[in-house]
Amino acid sequence: MTSAWTDREFPKTICLFDVDGTLTPARGVITESMKKTLEELRKKCVVGFVGGSDFVKQQEQLGENALDMFDFCFSENGLTAYRQGK
Repeated sequence: MTSAWTDREFPKTICLFDVDGTLTPARGVITESMKKTLEELRKKCVVGFVGGSDFVKQQEQLGENALDMFDFCFSENGLTAYRQGK
């Protein structure tokens, strides 16, 4: 893990979540309460999402700031990956 995560309570722990049916209702949009939960979890550990859709569709579901909300983003079943927004 990078030093960017040393401020987390568990910097060597990563929690990965599926998008459809987990972070959002199937093909739906993330709720404010889920955003808040992820924000709190991100204070504890590294957080990412994984999904089969392309990143454009995932942004529609998770919000335009999806890359800022997560430490890792995996689209198209991992074919496209982002780490710390890059």
